[in-house]
This record gives sequence, structure tokens and C-alpha cells, in this order.
Amino acid sequence: MLTRTLPLALAAAIAASVSGCARGTVPGSISYYVATPVALVETRCGGGYQVYQRPGEPTILVAAYAVSEAVQTLCEQRRGIVPVPARTGVRHEEAAVEYIATRPHLKGCTVVSGLELTQLHSEFVLACPAVATGVVSVKG
Repeated sequence: MLTRTLPLALAAAIAASVSGCARGTVPGSISYYVATPVALVETRCGGGYQVYQRPGEPTILVAAYAVSEAVQTLCEQRRGIVPVPARTGVRHEEAAVEYIATRPHLKGCTVVSGLELTQLHSEFVLACPAVATGVVSVKG
């Protein structure tokens, strides 16, 4: 009986692990951004962040360096800088806004919502103006 159930249990374990991997590659997960281009962003007090955006996607992942978070907080306190309140209420929004400001292809885009995935990772949804397409007018 054990020899019959062992292959079934092994097959069930493999199926469960594979389905877990497939589920992790949807928007709203860190693994969704694996193998995407990364941009390094610094905020006004030197906070360092990595920003990931899949080509053609309206979402970005902001990954903070733990040391940079501490350095930025101390810098702001020492200089008397009041942190800019996040419109979305999500951590690392300042880095998302800085990323948008430094990317010509995102001109006019804004952060509309965000989700804190971990203390060091936040995902943001961007809204961008529609790209004008060639308009053909017919005169007759």
C-alpha cells in the first residue's frame, strides 16, 4: 500500500509546487518583475531605490535599500526636512515620483495607487496620458 501512495504523494507535491510558481508571476507579486530592466533612483536626501518596470506595463515595483531608508530618515531629521506626504499612503512613493520625473517616456504620468508588498517593496500603478495617434482627415 505504501508503494502505491508514495508516487501519488510525490506527484501531488510536484503539482502543488508548480502551481505556486505560476501564481507568483501575476501583478502584485515581486516575482512578476524578475528579469525586467532596473533603474537606480535617488531621492532628495540620498535614499537609494531600485525601480522595475516591465515594458508596456502601467505598474512599477520600487525596492528600497534598508540602509538607504535609515540614512534618508537621519538626513531628513538633521536637515529639518519634512517628508512629502504620500498621496497613496504607500511607502516609497517619493521614489516612484522621482522615477517618473527622470523617464522621458513617462512624461505626464502620475501615480494613482500603490500597494506595500513588504517593508522594502511597493508596487505602484501609473496613469499616463493617451498617446496621440496619426489622425487622417478626408476632404471631399
